[in-house]
Formats: sequence, C-alpha cells, structure tokens
Amino acid sequence: MHTKQRGSGWSIRLALWIYSHFGYMTFFVLLYPITFLYYLKASNTRCALKLYYRKIGIKYTQWRYFEHLRKFAVVMTDRFITKCDASPYKLIVDRDNVVKELKEGGVILFSHFGGWSVLPELLKVDDLRVNVIMQEVIKEDIKVIEKEISAGNQTNVHILDLAHVSKLEASIKIAEALIQKEAVSMMGDRANNLKHAISVDFFGSPAEFNKTPFEIAQKAQVPIRAFFITYVKAHTYKLEYVKIKISENIEDMVKEYAKAYEKVICAAPDQWFNLYDFWKEEAH
Repeated sequence: MHTKQRGSGWSIRLALWIYSHFGYMTFFVLLYPITFLYYLKASNTRCALKLYYRKIGIKYTQWRYFEHLRKFAVVMTDRFITKCDASPYKLIVDRDNVVKELKEGGVILFSHFGGWSVLPELLKVDDLRVNVIMQEVIKEDIKVIEKEISAGNQTNVHILDLAHVSKLEASIKIAEALIQKEAVSMMGDRANNLKHAISVDFFGSPAEFNKTPFEIAQKAQVPIRAFFITYVKAHTYKLEYVKIKISENIEDMVKEYAKAYEKVICAAPDQWFNLYDFWKEEAH
C-alpha cells in the first residue's frame, strides 16, 4: 500500500532547531503557519480526507481539514522530539497493567492513527523488548535524522525493516521472539503486499487490512492486542488497547480489530493518518 509521503528532512531539522533554541511552545505555535503551507498544496490528501469524512459521517470543512493536517504535523514532529527528551511528556495509561501484558509477549497491532510512533519513548521499561516488524515508507533523509537522534539512546524497541531482510529471516526472528515471550508489533491497517490483505467492512464499506499479524497470533496461539495512542494535547498522549479473541476464522479477528478501530476514530476523527484513498473508491 503506497501513499505520497508528507514532510521532508529539512522541515524536520527546522522543527528540531526551533524546538532546541526557542522551546516547545514556540515550535507548537509555529506549526500553524507551517501547516498552512501544506494545506495550500496537499491536493491529494484533501481528496482522500473528503472521502474519509464522508465515510465516517462527519461534515468535511476547510477548518477541519487544516486541523487534521496540524495534528499530523504535531504527532510527526513529536516522534523526533521525544527521542531528544521525553521527560516533559505524559502517557495516560495504567502503566503497571500494560507492562504486565507486554511482558506476556504476543502480537501488538499498531495503526496509522494518533501518536503510535511516540510510544517507544513514553513507555521505556527495564527487561521489556518489543520487536517492531514494518516496512518503513518515510523518506530517506528523515530516516537519517531519526538514526542520528537515536544513536546511543537506550530503547526497548528493536525494528525489523522488511525492506532489508528476506521473508525467511523475518519469519525466523518473529518465531524466536514469540518463543522468548517478547512482544512482536505490526501494522494492522496496511498490508505490504496484496496477498497479505483481507477485506472487511469498515464504516459501511469494504476496506483492506493486514491479515499477517492475525495469522501469526493464530498459528502461534499467542495473545493479540490492538494498541491505539491518541494525542490529547501538547505533551500528552493516551494509550488504549483491546485484546482480540483468537479464532479459527481470521476474518472474524480482523473484523473485531476493525470495530475497535472505528470506535477510537469516532472519538478522535482528526487523528486518522492513512492520508490516501483507503477504501479505493477511485479504483471502483
């Protein structure tokens, strides 16, 4: 699944420079004019979000569109700022309980919603390892910045980029992690390959989700949980998670995830960050 990438290396470096020299609130205010520039030129995103708001039954307005882009900009830059200094940030969650669940191992489902990318910095715990299986689609110059910031930082997260390993190697590493009761995380709302996609009802129309994490949990008979991280306000995020019942029918598991996803989207509709034609309306 591909979508035009937003953001650039220079804009991230500018944001970090503003943050380091003038503080977070100055950066936070300046995101309004920066967002306005994207608002003026992001025509593909505008079309995709018009479809999205129609699907979820909310009236599309230009202000809603602007705020949607601004929330995306905040969350995107928080991904990097938390790697520099996560101490001012707050994560609303029953921390002891979620750590206990993570230490049981199993599959964690993330989604392109809210601030999923800030979680590793806001939930650092000793003796906890989370293996993130993904195919990074951010631009190379942005990847370089993230590596520069992360160099030397302690983290619970080990990223396995599918763009750089074989399918066999990835399968072996996933199996090893699950045997050792480590958490394995994957994106549930995008499949890297059409053969891994499964179509279920989503806000009244068929949409494709990634069936791979559900198949892994089913075959390994390990718990599978959907994590949703909502941006609340500056420096504050909320983590909610849902345990999905293991079933012989993969479609039933995906449907349960889709229903949970609908619920969090309805609570925070401007934090949906699949900024493309998710329902493939144009193809139809």
